[in-house]
Amino acid sequence: MKKAIITLACASMIVLTGCYGKNACFKKAHDFAGSFGNKWMNSIINFAFWVIPVYEVSLWLIDGLVLNTVEFWTGSNPLASGDSYYEKDAQGNEIAAVKNTDGSMAVEITTAAGEKANLTLQRDNNILRALDAEGNVVAQREIEQ
Repeated sequence: MKKAIITLACASMIVLTGCYGKNACFKKAHDFAGSFGNKWMNSIINFAFWVIPVYEVSLWLIDGLVLNTVEFWTGSNPLASGDSYYEKDAQGNEIAAVKNTDGSMAVEITTAAGEKANLTLQRDNNILRALDAEGNVVAQREIEQ
């Protein structure tokens, strides 16, 4: 029995090595705990999530063993869809991106003059493609793994 447990532990260390990911489940639980608007209520919920092992289960079990492993092998975390990014530069140009459930990203670029472009970014292994609204490839680039 000891040999089986040691073998399983060694095999899991090899398989799960490098499975660092977004920890999307833990992040969603933490964001929820801080979403009540009142600092006292946020603090009470945060404390409760540590006492009732919500954070531990979401970080160690769900993220650590399942979602981050899926993300490591597929390149996409299924719970991280809906993640967004926004930036505005000094000239007034803006970019906004949202991750879709299929792993692609919907991107809207707005110039300082108000011109808009909508693109979809898709990644297949080491190829990154930018698609226009009709689904035509407007740019493609090979990226290093």
